[in-house]
Parts: sequence; structure tokens; C-alpha cells
Amino acid sequence: MSGTLNPKVSLIIEQFFPQIVNRHILTRSSVQSALEGLDRYRSMGYQAIGHFPEGEREENRKALDEAFAAAVRRLNEFHDQEADMTGLPAEYGSTDAS
Repeated sequence: MSGTLNPKVSLIIEQFFPQIVNRHILTRSSVQSALEGLDRYRSMGYQAIGHFPEGEREENRKALDEAFAAAVRRLNEFHDQEADMTGLPAEYGSTDAS
């Protein structure tokens, strides 16, 4: 293994994942939309490494998966903290306004 991530994978991990989470926190967009955005960029990363030798592909895939999981955890932690502060249940996944 080279120890170096594909530039597209690095960009996704270092810029796009945090951007999506931060945008969600600032705008309170739907969680579903944020998760779909994260998954879309993770898929783009998978496509970028599809032709790599097995070792490099696995290293990049693992980095993408770990960064994706960290971004999802950050979303969940944000909503858990928000629920703790308001005393309301963290039903952030619901788009039903009723």
C-alpha cells in the first residue's frame, strides 16, 4: 500500500463530507438530504478508485467508509445535543410537519 489517498478521495473526505454536515447544522436541512449527499459523495469516491490495484482500492475504500461513518456520527451527535438542550425527542429524521 502506498499510504497516499487518491486526490478525489482526499477532497471528498476533507472538504465535501464536512461541508455537507456543516451546511445541515447551519440550515437545518433535512437529515435525509444530508445523508443522501454524504452517500452520493462516498459513491463518487468508490467510482474514482474502481480501477486501482486491490491494496490501494481497499485503503481508499476504508478511508471513505470511516469518514462517512464519522460524518453520520457528527450529525447524530448534533441532534442528540440539540434534543438535550431543548428537552424534545431527537426526531430529526421526520419530515412530517404535523
